[in-house]
Amino acid sequence: MKTTIVPRLLIMMFLQYFVQGAWNMTLGLVLSTSGLSSIIGTSYALLGIATILSPLFIGMVADRFIASQKIMGILHIVNACVLLAIPAQIQSGNATMFLVLLFIVGVLFYPTTGLSNSISFRHIHGAKTFPVIRVFGTFGFMVIGFLLGQMGFSGSIMTFKIAAISAIVLGIYCFTLPNTPAAGKGKKFLIKDLLCLDALALFKDKNFTVFMGCTIFLMIPKTAYSAYVPVFLGALGFNNAATIMQIGIATEVIFMFLLSLFLFKFGFKKIILWGAITWVLRSLLFSFAAVDAGILVIVIALALQGICWDFFFTAGDIYVDNKADVTIKAQAQSLKFMISNGLGLLFASSVTGYIFNHTVVDQGAAALKQWQQFWIYPAVVAAVVALVFFLFFKDKGMIFQKKNAEEGAVSELKAV
Repeated sequence: MKTTIVPRLLIMMFLQYFVQGAWNMTLGLVLSTSGLSSIIGTSYALLGIATILSPLFIGMVADRFIASQKIMGILHIVNACVLLAIPAQIQSGNATMFLVLLFIVGVLFYPTTGLSNSISFRHIHGAKTFPVIRVFGTFGFMVIGFLLGQMGFSGSIMTFKIAAISAIVLGIYCFTLPNTPAAGKGKKFLIKDLLCLDALALFKDKNFTVFMGCTIFLMIPKTAYSAYVPVFLGALGFNNAATIMQIGIATEVIFMFLLSLFLFKFGFKKIILWGAITWVLRSLLFSFAAVDAGILVIVIALALQGICWDFFFTAGDIYVDNKADVTIKAQAQSLKFMISNGLGLLFASSVTGYIFNHTVVDQGAAALKQWQQFWIYPAVVAAVVALVFFLFFKDKGMIFQKKNAEEGAVSELKAV
């Protein structure tokens, strides 16, 4: 592995999540500030549909036809043009056109998340290195969140303009990344390739199916957090939601560095289970904070982001990569992303949107009692997910083994 590859992948991951954070982090707050709070749930549902439609197909193309970094670059540049058109629709109150453009943004952006993962896995020696690369994505998310908060743009349409400029930069940068050619190029193209059946065959593994099913339902507390915490913090009197939410991003960085160590010591089942349980605790803390709005409770709830995200979702990325054959790794990452941010987000945004619209009917401080009730629902869902995962996920775990490969001895995750 060339010494220059990892730094280039770090920059890619930083920019990838910088762009996402710019337009996605405070989307709910932007809509609420612009008088469009009623379509927050619909917006996230459309993003879920977009994630279902494109990532798996794009992953298949990257596995069979075109180098991954080229596809990623094209998608980001085209997406930048769409992002630039969104602010005018919000300003005019044109909810329909905004939703159409947001849907297109989802179709173009979300495949790049799976591609960034597959590009990284193709150029590193084992999954022990991936958390280090992935943590720079968290840095990117943290930096843009801090900037938005400090510049007073947390609820502003400027978020989309910043995202567009950043997407152009990332799109151009993608063409400088290490070449990641299609691993299955030259193989006979079959109908099953178009339908991405090779990646879908992973569901024959019962444990893989259990994990994916749990992922779909855990997206309910995850979506409640990403879509409604900025609005909730506003009701509590915090004017810089994007800045204070960086507490969670900071802990995400810390636990990202520790993830490999924890996986080595405890295995996938315990780590993912702890992640699910922490979502229960976090939602209950938000519920408590709604009636006893002490800053300490909010800080603790936000700080649990590291365990919530890294132990469940990032560990899941590594688990999926380990399960997939080298010829379908891009498809597998896209499949995982489609399940979580596609089916999961569509389902979760519909559920959380319904709960929000029927629970939080007042504005500001007058709604705090209603927010207390709102956060109970994701806590219950996360508790059920944790129980199901504990009972039905039977993988004994994963350990780090030394393995002699053609390129030398490398450390990688190996199933036992």
